[in-house]
This record gives sequence, structure tokens and C-alpha cells, in this order.
Amino acid sequence: YEKKLEFDHVCLDYINLTVTIDDNSQILPQKEFQLLYKLLSYPRTLFTKRQLIDDIWDLDSDVDEHTVEVYISRLREKFRDNRDFELRTIRGFGYMGMPREDGNAEN
Repeated sequence: YEKKLEFDHVCLDYINLTVTIDDNSQILPQKEFQLLYKLLSYPRTLFTKRQLIDDIWDLDSDVDEHTVEVYISRLREKFRDNRDFELRTIRGFGYMGMPREDGNAEN
């Protein structure tokens, strides 16, 4: 079955690891995609770095909280111009995916 997450102008296709915004698609590395998908699947939900590591990386992999920070910054760089979502840092706690409500409040 298809695993897709769609809202506003955004479509995340889990099978193909693609993010499409309007007509622009890009394929992400698997872990980047999984991180973005997780955060945007539960908008406004705070995830600690530890929760994200446990969900996305293998428990026996050598990943620490800095790895999550690196992946978040890569995703922010790739999607900094999009108007549909942002990845917000909650200092000392973790991250959340936030739909942007400015600019298309009528939708």
C-alpha cells in the first residue's frame, strides 16, 4: 500500500523517499526522509532527540544526539524556502514539525 503524507502543497512519498512541493520533487536520503516524515506526521508534537534516534536509527547503531542536529540542519537547508512547514527547535527538549499558517490561511 502507499504511504503518503499530504497537506497544503506538500506530498511526502514514503516508498520513493520523495518530497514534492507544488511541482518540485526531490529524493532524500532515507534517514533524512524518515526524520522529516516523522516530524510532519505528528504536527505540533514535541519529539526528544532520544525518541527520534530510537524511532529512526537502529538501536545498535552508533548515533548520538548530535547526529539528529546534523540531520535537522540538512533538512532545514533543503526546505528553508518552502512556505508550508518548518522544523522548530524547542531548546533543551527536541524538535517539532509545524505547518505554516501564514500565507494560506484560507485553505
